Amino acid sequence: MSSTVPWHTVLKRICFTLIFVTAGCVTVYAQDETENEIWPEINVFVPLNEKFRLMFLASVTKSRETQNTTEGTLGAHLDYFWNRRLTLRAGYRRISALNSDDPYIEHRMITEQTLRFPLKEQILLTDRNRQDFRWMRGDFSFRYRNRLTVEKEYHLFGRPLTPYGSAEVYFDSRFSTFNRYRFVGGIQISKKPAQPWLHILRKERVWDIYYLRQEDTRSEPKHVNALGITFSIHF
Repeated sequence: MSSTVPWHTVLKRICFTLIFVTAGCVTVYAQDETENEIWPEINVFVPLNEKFRLMFLASVTKSRETQNTTEGTLGAHLDYFWNRRLTLRAGYRRISALNSDDPYIEHRMITEQTLRFPLKEQILLTDRNRQDFRWMRGDFSFRYRNRLTVEKEYHLFGRPLTPYGSAEVYFDSRFSTFNRYRFVGGIQISKKPAQPWLHILRKERVWDIYYLRQEDTRSEPKHVNALGITFSIHF
């Protein structure tokens, strides 16, 4: 006797297939065009009230936007929680080359719309749409990004652990095409210390450790493997 598979089960299978199977397949590309990087980042979240929150970012990366250039990023953002499922963000980021021989500077205004879809078995599907308005060396360009993330929270010794996987696609106005793809697998580890010795550590701390594979058909480098480590503080 045949049975009908629920829609959420089908959606869950599709998401896991796209994120993990595709991420495993992209490793077949030529290794001579691949950069291996470490991407550290710090995020600070400051709530203003129940609806608004400030978010500050600082990171150091290499080969994220340019070839063989160490880039420093500073950003400030405002989040608005429309409801439990929709969050809006607007912000500014300044990306500059830390190498003295490269004058690369980018000013970036961003807007984001993040939708959350709770599935069965406490699995969360997140759809983030992002728009980048970029000024690089006096030239303006626009980039659209869509990212799907699947995650599920577990608890180990009373500490939340959230493994996740995501797939993201980029449309760049400079090339008038979808040219960049990112596949990520990682885990978030949260901690609230009972009696910290520093006041700043009284708040929730989250470690996000992930592996990222980036494929780019138009820019350099074409392939990037990155180990990402993000430390977030939530006040």
